[in-house]
Amino acid sequence: MLEIGKMNRLYVYNENKKNYILRAPNYDVDVELPKSEATELVNQGDILEVFVYVDNNDKEVASLTRPVALLDEFAVVKVVESHQFGAFVDWGLSKDLLVPDTEQKERMGNNRYYIVRVCLDERTNKLYGTTKIGKYIPESQFDIAEGDKIEIIPASYEELGYRSLINRKFIGMIYHNEIFQKIEIGTPISGVVKKIRNDGLVDAALQVQGFKNIEDSQKVVLEFLRANGGKTSLHDKSSPEEIREKLGMSKKTFKNAIGMLYKERRIVIHKDGIELK
Repeated sequence: MLEIGKMNRLYVYNENKKNYILRAPNYDVDVELPKSEATELVNQGDILEVFVYVDNNDKEVASLTRPVALLDEFAVVKVVESHQFGAFVDWGLSKDLLVPDTEQKERMGNNRYYIVRVCLDERTNKLYGTTKIGKYIPESQFDIAEGDKIEIIPASYEELGYRSLINRKFIGMIYHNEIFQKIEIGTPISGVVKKIRNDGLVDAALQVQGFKNIEDSQKVVLEFLRANGGKTSLHDKSSPEEIREKLGMSKKTFKNAIGMLYKERRIVIHKDGIELK
């Protein structure tokens, strides 16, 4: 069975001047794979894993490139062209994905990032994107739990924090008061699950929660001291901004970390700083 919008294992049935002709077992519809995509020699009978979609000529076309999201998946994507009828977003293929104007929660602007879900128009068999994702959130089947490490892709700046894509499957938020590093929209970062909410959203954090966070922060402090001759002017009266800039952690985390290091007799705390013992 040929699955539009998914990765398919197809075999090379034939070829012409420009394309390899692919087919699925027991499915005799020809799918064209441009020869320009092949970086290695392809022979008749070879099995290839390809992404299949329908092009503007209503033909099934294959690509060896996996897009950032398959059918029914989410992605954080950037708008490359915006028109009255819709916006085209870069999803990793040579053919950009169209988000029709009727599928835009708000008018999408050029060079801006959005969380988009890949959908299928069952009438035409063509793929399209939508930013109207609220109706899909309650359907989420979570395979993550509190404390799990996750991938976070920040998508938009909001009053409370950054609306983000979690593990490329779920929608969540990282909060401004818990961010102690530079955030770039569209760039994946590592984090942990704080809470899975009843509304189907995920509260996430960039720092490991609880005692593990203190352990990791102690290592950061020790490495910083070693890299700076064993001393630093940072201390428990330093400003949160200075601590965040130099160590990438909150003042509370810093105070807990140096408190533990002091108890373990690994540092000495002075009025004007700390140093390795």
